[in-house]
Amino acid sequence: MNHPLLLANHLIMLAGGSIDGNKRPLDSSERWGVTFAGLGIVIVALALLVVIIFLFGKIFESINAKQKAKEAALAEKKKPKASPTPVKKTPAPAPAVQQNANTVDDEEVIAVISAVVAMMSQQDGKNYKVKSVKAVKKNQGFNGRSAWAMDGRRQNVSPF
Repeated sequence: MNHPLLLANHLIMLAGGSIDGNKRPLDSSERWGVTFAGLGIVIVALALLVVIIFLFGKIFESINAKQKAKEAALAEKKKPKASPTPVKKTPAPAPAVQQNANTVDDEEVIAVISAVVAMMSQQDGKNYKVKSVKAVKKNQGFNGRSAWAMDGRRQNVSPF
């Protein structure tokens, strides 16, 4: 079984000898020197890469900040200027009207439905009565799509 240091010596000999160019094997001090020199060079190179990438990030951030400032300045120039005369504000509706806005719409819908039912009862000669009005839930099978949308989708997808 080969010892790792002997293997390293053989590899260095194949690569061209020792550090000083002689064809002798490296001693332990030269091995440690080569190892730490290599590690030092790698660490310094990585540190330089980190600094370069950090600087590039700062440069691009400043370029983006300048571009955003220019866009904001252009948007400010394009904004219409305020008129010198103040605009009269209309008074807000009373809170009771705001609270009942939805119920008024619901009552109108119920009135329209009742009128249609009354017309149908006159035409048929029967008496119909509206007992309740509920919102219809969308069909779960269509995922909220109408029948027309589903038919169009079916026609477009069926060749595949």
